[in-house]
Amino acid sequence: MDDPESSRSTRPATAPHPQPAHAERSLIDEIGVRFPGWKAWRSDTLRWWAFRTAAAPLTIEQLRAGCRLIVQADTHAELCARVRAENHLAARADRAIA
Repeated sequence: MDDPESSRSTRPATAPHPQPAHAERSLIDEIGVRFPGWKAWRSDTLRWWAFRTAAAPLTIEQLRAGCRLIVQADTHAELCARVRAENHLAARADRAIA
């Protein structure tokens, strides 16, 4: 007789589900639209990443203020928040030298 416990899936109920490619591409493109000067991608570990694409490099003041070239997050929403925070930090550093 078969054991009913052995026929159950061993996959955790909270395992992350990858998004369809078209939905993911749309979210990735949204980063560049919402935040000019940034591009995003999602790694094979399902982490979200964004990097600065602006032609002008970070200034010494921005680097000293803690600005980063690359940010990462677990979710798209978290990545948007981190990019937004980076933009605010860079703007604050620019105002400090003006």
